[in-house]
Amino acid sequence: MINLRIVARILGSLALLEALLLLGTLAVGIVYAEARIYPFIVAAAVALATGMALLYYAKGAPRRLTRRDGYLSVALAWVMFSLIGAIPFLLCCAHPRVAVAVFEATSGFTTTGATALTDLDTMPRSLLFWRSLMHWMGGLGIIFFTVALLPSISGGSVKLFAAETTGLKIGKLHPRVSTTARWIWGIYLTLTLMCFGGYALAGMPLFDAANHAMSTIASGGFSTHQESLGFYHSAAIELTACVFMFLAGVNFTLIYTTLLKRRLREFGRSGELRFMVMALFVAVMVMWGTDIVHGNNVFESLRTALFTGISIQSTTGFITADYMARYTPFVWVFIFLIGVIGPMAGSTGGGIKTVRVMTAMKVMLGEFRHILHPRAVLPVRIAGTAAGTDVLRTMFAFFVAYIVLLVMATLCYLTMGLTPLDAFGVAASMLSNVGPAVGYQIGATGSLDVLPDAGLWLSSLLMLIGRLEIFAILLPFVPEFWKDN
Repeated sequence: MINLRIVARILGSLALLEALLLLGTLAVGIVYAEARIYPFIVAAAVALATGMALLYYAKGAPRRLTRRDGYLSVALAWVMFSLIGAIPFLLCCAHPRVAVAVFEATSGFTTTGATALTDLDTMPRSLLFWRSLMHWMGGLGIIFFTVALLPSISGGSVKLFAAETTGLKIGKLHPRVSTTARWIWGIYLTLTLMCFGGYALAGMPLFDAANHAMSTIASGGFSTHQESLGFYHSAAIELTACVFMFLAGVNFTLIYTTLLKRRLREFGRSGELRFMVMALFVAVMVMWGTDIVHGNNVFESLRTALFTGISIQSTTGFITADYMARYTPFVWVFIFLIGVIGPMAGSTGGGIKTVRVMTAMKVMLGEFRHILHPRAVLPVRIAGTAAGTDVLRTMFAFFVAYIVLLVMATLCYLTMGLTPLDAFGVAASMLSNVGPAVGYQIGATGSLDVLPDAGLWLSSLLMLIGRLEIFAILLPFVPEFWKDN
């Protein structure tokens, strides 16, 4: 049975956390002497009132958290953060659409990076900072962040952690989940500061450097300029972005064991990392070769191909060139594939994750061998360990759910007037949290404000589903979830 009081206590604590973040963003507006700071005052007040009301209702709630409580808390937490986070967009924009505001906030927290705004260069700095801060909060997860800083939020941090990271196996660095979360967030913060320093040294203004650092390490893609990183026309900035986008796409446990534990061989032994690099290499070579054939400069072509490849594969989504106009449809296929596959599990990136694709390929090859040798025992190994039937069953269910959702979403977008390529591209981009899509109307640089409100609401739902690895957000819709058994 669902214990609504303990769910309310978790949500109340998280609402107070969001109020604190909104007040921090309000401080940015005060520092830059902005005339309109009331949107953040209103948003912080709503978050504070919501938190206090939920905590009042939760008085006397037990400490024990069940698995269902955990999944419901995680699903509602992401929805709550997105709805409250949309208030500043709704009040700051000259032509507010509720669907646009919610879409922008959801895209921020889920680190999708798609935008429905078209005038970023003229927006208040406080609003730009809020977009980047949403990315940074959502990069490793709202619950993950809370477990790291507020381990006493509930007695079931393990269940909360498991619910938010369904299928995301980052490994345990310490027997206590809260300690593991703090180690991971320490790495996350360190990479963010290093990225900030790299951007500043490359010549980016400090405000822009701070925003882009949060966006880069979170694999988000929000920028302070409508042209994204292409605004700067700087090879140094692009190289810095490439380094940190790639690191953000690597399993954080692997970064921990390699750098802090000085086990340098772990990088070379990781089959998932090798697979990710191989997929990136193939995509970059295809883009580079196609560009050269069309007579473009060799070094400029390599620079564009490398940046585009890392940006899409890590699902960050920064753009320096319109790949829909620059490359042929043959190349679009590779750009689409590396975005949907995504980076390693345990990273801040989206997508299916390379470990799932690797495992599926091993299952397929193993089935071929099993047909030839029916009596042979051929276990599927992941990172040197034989995968159990429960792991393979979960992976199969994920792929089926992903394909069904992708087809259904594509059909919905088609009914809204999008071309087949645009409908399929947007559906895959939203569900994989990539940001830029493959399409004629909504491609690398297109804004999603062309979608009707129904399309934006659907996109917001898809982003949440993709960010929570499908199951966590859909479980409350299963009737069995609410039965007392």
